[in-house]
Amino acid sequence: MPKMGDAMTEGKVVRWYKKPGDAVKKGEPVAEIETDKVNLDLEAEADGTLGSQAAEEGQVVPVGGLLAKILKEGEKDDEQPQRRATDKKDSVKHTTGEYHEAIEQKGPRRDRTAPETNVVEMPAAGERPFDSAQGRPRSSPLARRMAREMGVSLESVQGSGPRGRIVAADIKKQSAVGSRQSAGEARTIPLTAMRRTIAKRLAESTGPIPHFYLTVDYDVTNLVSIRQQMIDLSGTKVSLNDFIIRAVALALRHHPSVNASWGDDAITEHGDVHVGVAVSTPEGLITPVIRNADQKSVIDIAVEVRALAEKAKNRRLKPDEYQHSTFTISNLGAWGIEEFTAIINPPNAAILAIGTAEARAVVDANRQVVVRDRMKITMSCDHRVIDGAAGADFLKTLRQYVEQPLRLVI
Repeated sequence: MPKMGDAMTEGKVVRWYKKPGDAVKKGEPVAEIETDKVNLDLEAEADGTLGSQAAEEGQVVPVGGLLAKILKEGEKDDEQPQRRATDKKDSVKHTTGEYHEAIEQKGPRRDRTAPETNVVEMPAAGERPFDSAQGRPRSSPLARRMAREMGVSLESVQGSGPRGRIVAADIKKQSAVGSRQSAGEARTIPLTAMRRTIAKRLAESTGPIPHFYLTVDYDVTNLVSIRQQMIDLSGTKVSLNDFIIRAVALALRHHPSVNASWGDDAITEHGDVHVGVAVSTPEGLITPVIRNADQKSVIDIAVEVRALAEKAKNRRLKPDEYQHSTFTISNLGAWGIEEFTAIINPPNAAILAIGTAEARAVVDANRQVVVRDRMKITMSCDHRVIDGAAGADFLKTLRQYVEQPLRLVI
């Protein structure tokens, strides 16, 4: 299992594209892997034949754990390696809480990530059922993990495998039956890898980062007008958020202290402007990154945001498409939210929360009541990096770009 992202510690085998005995070429996808953020294709590292698979579909494997072997021409695969007894210090604890013994390596070494003398073997289908001597149902490791996650009691499941063994399909079937029988009752929703990561990141943010908040109310009447003109002229679907992204990027050029990150020994002011944009998916939020946003036009940003959002919703983002932002924007305007505060996305020093643009009665410079389009924006700041005055200066510059939108298209 390769490390496909900075924070990745494990991955789940969603499906195998190849089966044992199939020929594979270097660079050819052999499996789909689910990480905490996205689904990625695992590519073969060499030409050869796919040997036995050490991890079945639906199984979680730690980074460095064995997935399968690629055999050279004429090389034989020991499909059922002999296990050896090990003491506790030799056993490897899988992330689901099960223990898997290390096994002796036979033949030439083909696993680049496993230890020099041992490889970690994930249980394959049909291996290691519960010992039913104590009256517990026989079940596969994957079925036991799914039962824990879905809140299904093994005692309530009728196994369909050999000798009545409970397999993953039995757990899914029982879970569906339970859902139908429990209409209106409480239910347990298993945590996805993405939801676990979101929870961890939020704890890392709201705990150690001292937040403070600055709220402004911008006049976006001209911005709304120029957006419509751009749509009419270009035919490209452009949102107010696309203009905000460019406005933020240009403002960050003038305020490097806001385009920054806190470190244990120093504060880093980033030379490049990479704006993360929060996107809602069925499993939670993810922030695709518009790289060098200050160098891109509004239309370029609009096209890129939509492409990245589509990838995000299908879990097809690549790690370099959602990592290493220098500033983040979260927009709930489409949901009619007038104003809110957002939690900083580490290691960023700030995040901008965008409310809806709405027509409101306001008093103009001549003390006359007029109807204008207004938008409330709140910036959450890391007080270790950004002082109140520095944050206010940034929002003042941002106001110039938002309220005089010709600056964004010239």
